[in-house]
Amino acid sequence: MLQKYASFVVNNAAQVNSIENGLRTLTYVLPGRFADAELASEAIYTLLSFVGVYHDKLLAQAAIKGLLVDKQGQPLKLDPTVFNRYHGQMAHASDVYRVAAHVLSCVQYAEKLVEMVAAKRLGNRRRWQVVTWIEITKVVLRLALLRASGQRMVTGAVVPEREVDPGSLGSTKHMEQGVDAKKQWKGGRSRLSFTSVREILQQAEGNADLGAFVANSPQNAERIAPAPSLMHRLNALGLTGELLFILRPLIYVLSMRKLGANNWRAWALSLLIELTSRQMLRSDINVPRTLERDEMARRKWLFVYYLVRMPFFEQFTEKRLSRVAMWCSNKPVISLLGSLIQDYQPLWKQYYFYTAGS
Repeated sequence: MLQKYASFVVNNAAQVNSIENGLRTLTYVLPGRFADAELASEAIYTLLSFVGVYHDKLLAQAAIKGLLVDKQGQPLKLDPTVFNRYHGQMAHASDVYRVAAHVLSCVQYAEKLVEMVAAKRLGNRRRWQVVTWIEITKVVLRLALLRASGQRMVTGAVVPEREVDPGSLGSTKHMEQGVDAKKQWKGGRSRLSFTSVREILQQAEGNADLGAFVANSPQNAERIAPAPSLMHRLNALGLTGELLFILRPLIYVLSMRKLGANNWRAWALSLLIELTSRQMLRSDINVPRTLERDEMARRKWLFVYYLVRMPFFEQFTEKRLSRVAMWCSNKPVISLLGSLIQDYQPLWKQYYFYTAGS
């Protein structure tokens, strides 16, 4: 049964992807449309996240086996990003890293839905207990990743991203066909595939100049470097900063439970911890590599969440967003934006994980 489903997904990748995207778009406009619409929306989104990861895995496996072709009918060649190479190799080298990364991803996919169900079924007090345990779980998993990676930064996403664009695929081959092993050579440790010398010579009809081939194939150092070298090993200062960043959400939740969700001290404490963590990491990593640069940029954007967290949101941001929503409501094209702002404002105020940034 699973084999038939896998074959269907591989052979109809573009159509399956279109359905996924359509359903995801639906989840953005459902909140506020009917009773418990936000719960239905989050349930669909969570399910799509899990299904999407499974589909990505099926397509990646099919590409490795030579079962996918591009628009020109040529076998699709995977070109892993630095992010995918790092997390793929780390997971291959460490079972602890692989298990912790997948469990953390599952928790991140389901956390909003779990909080909503807890709030509706268990009440507000029990909801905060559930939220606290979720954050404790994420702290433990991130500490495991930090240790398994050899004290390197823990990125926001910790599993490889989609490697195959379904829109770029042509008509697929039969599932029983495979790639000619003689055309590729696969590294035992890196698990990367390279074009074999035999294939280069055959494509050039015996006139290939291997020196010219190498000279005309510039290699980015990060594309061929082993995973540990893609990120710096943190020293004491950077490690302290990373620990602060990992612990920050849990400290924020505990301070809100003690001081109140609308307390300025809890809001300011979280902001102070995040600023301190960022400064420590920047001082430790003088010349950031690609993954570190991308992660620092992602963490910089997380500061936007402070604009929609209580009590800042209630006292400053909410009124201004309401004005924007009212202005958009009378405009023919952007009225949907105004409607989305109005529908999501109660969710930002009511549920922790919508603005947690964790």
